[in-house]
Amino acid sequence: VADAVTEEVLAKVRFAKLPEVLPPIGELAEVTRAAAETARANLEVARQETVRLGAERDGLSEQRANLRLVAPVDGFISRREADPGSTVIPGQAVVEVVEPGSIWVHVRFDQQRARGLQALLPARVLLRSQGTEPLAGEVVRIEPVADAVTEEVLAKVRFAKLPEVLPPIGELAEVTVQLAPLAAAAVVPNASVQRVDGRLGVWVVEEGRLSFTPVTLGASDLDGHVQILAGLAGGERVVVYSKKALHPTSRIKVVDRILGGRP
Repeated sequence: VADAVTEEVLAKVRFAKLPEVLPPIGELAEVTRAAAETARANLEVARQETVRLGAERDGLSEQRANLRLVAPVDGFISRREADPGSTVIPGQAVVEVVEPGSIWVHVRFDQQRARGLQALLPARVLLRSQGTEPLAGEVVRIEPVADAVTEEVLAKVRFAKLPEVLPPIGELAEVTVQLAPLAAAAVVPNASVQRVDGRLGVWVVEEGRLSFTPVTLGASDLDGHVQILAGLAGGERVVVYSKKALHPTSRIKVVDRILGGRP
C-alpha cells in the first residue's frame, strides 16, 4: 500500500509540472507553421535549381550535336579540307564525301562533231586503269554552256553499272557515244576533203579530168569517213590521195592501192 501511495504522489507531481515543460499550443502551432514555410521555400529553390540544371544539360547536348559531323549521303571520303585541331567557321567544308552512285565522266566533244548528241544515248567508257575492257554507260545530260576557249561541248556520262573497283576520281577515260542513225547520204574518206580558195570540197574525176566540187560536210565516224550533206549525188569518183596540190589541169593516175598502204 505504501508503494502505491508513493506512485500516486509522484504521478501528481509530474502532471503538475507538464505546463512548465510543454509550450503553449499557440506557440507550437506557430513553430510548426514556420517550419512548413521554410520547407516549402527550400522545395521551390530545389525546383528552380532543377530547371536551371535541365536547361544547362539541353544546351550542352545541343553544343555536342553541333560538333558531330553527319554526312547527307552514304559514300567515301575523297578529300579532307581541314586538319584535326584547326579552327573552322560555319559553312566551311571539313571533308569531301563522294556518293558512288553519283560518279560520272566529264566528257568534251568537238562542237563541229557534236551534232546529234543528246541525253540517254548509249556510250562506252574505256578507263585508263581498265585496259581494253570498255564499260557500258549512258549520256546523262548536255551542259547548257560550252567551252568558248576550246570550242567544245561538255557532257556528263554515267556508268550503267559501277565497276567493282571504283576508279580514282580524276582518272582519264575515252568515251564513245553511239549516235542515232542518220539518213542515207553520200560518204567519202576524210582524206579526200580539201580546202581550195577557202572552200571545202572534193576533187571529182570525170572522164579522166579533175573538177573541184564544193560540198557541205555532215557527221564523221571513227573509221575516217565523213558524210556529205550537199554537193555530191552519190556514185562519183573522188580523189583520196595525191602527192602534190591538185588543180583542174593536173595529170592523174588512178591506182588500186597506195604503195605501202592498205588496199
